Amino acid sequence: MLKLGFIGLGNMGEGMAHNLVRAGFPLTVRDLRPEPIARLEAAGAVSAGSNFDVGRASDIVCIAVFTEEQVRQTCLPQGDDAGLIAGLSKGGIIAIHSTVSSSLSRELTQDAAARGIQILDAAMTGGGEVAAREGKLTFFVGGDAAAFERCTPAFKAMTQNLFHVGSLGAGAAAKIMSNFLAISNTIIVREALRLARGFGIPEDTLLDIVNSGGVGSSWVSNNWQRIRDQEANYTTGKAGMVAMASKDLYLAQALAQETHTPMPVLSFLVEKALPDLSANSLTS
Repeated sequence: MLKLGFIGLGNMGEGMAHNLVRAGFPLTVRDLRPEPIARLEAAGAVSAGSNFDVGRASDIVCIAVFTEEQVRQTCLPQGDDAGLIAGLSKGGIIAIHSTVSSSLSRELTQDAAARGIQILDAAMTGGGEVAAREGKLTFFVGGDAAAFERCTPAFKAMTQNLFHVGSLGAGAAAKIMSNFLAISNTIIVREALRLARGFGIPEDTLLDIVNSGGVGSSWVSNNWQRIRDQEANYTTGKAGMVAMASKDLYLAQALAQETHTPMPVLSFLVEKALPDLSANSLTS
């Protein structure tokens, strides 16, 4: 059986890692916080003291850290840690689940290919930490088809929908597009509810009207309370949710610039909506 590693046990990563253990995969985990490590060890995983050690114990390693710089620090030498790429043996695979630019996996491939290691961008969506715990995520994967097939048993333990989108970078690009739609719709629903409150219509009443009528409804309007609950309980607080939304829009803007795609609505949201989000929150 494939030996798996998982680095980054945050809101999404911990639930994903638990699903791998439940599926029977030998799993080595790493996170900077002791609490999720302890919970995974209790479930049957083993922990490693460095990214290098995770790689040395694994055939395939999943990464679910937050930022591009954290992905780089995981894969490349950092202080006394020689890094994940150095720890993996020839034939190893790194699956990057973090929402990062489509160019990052191509950048890291230069170091990985020299050691016979492949990288997949295995971006994810599907409903946040609840879907992660329940194994109901959707993965958009970019990269080598044979590497994708090798990872498929592990991916299926964490997902209900699995797509091989195309070449390296395509999975991350698809996730950026998906997140652009989700964040944009969240901002629109947020403003509609503001307008309702300004006119004296209760928020719940407007949501019932919209969701019953169907014309203006969406996943966001149907799950507004779920989004609010996620924001209230988010690991890094409401500011963390705003930071995540801001990152998504900036990534979409960078992708638009890279592909020379005109996106006037996106430009407006970055310029006008993000400052308001930062001053308030994602849902108020």
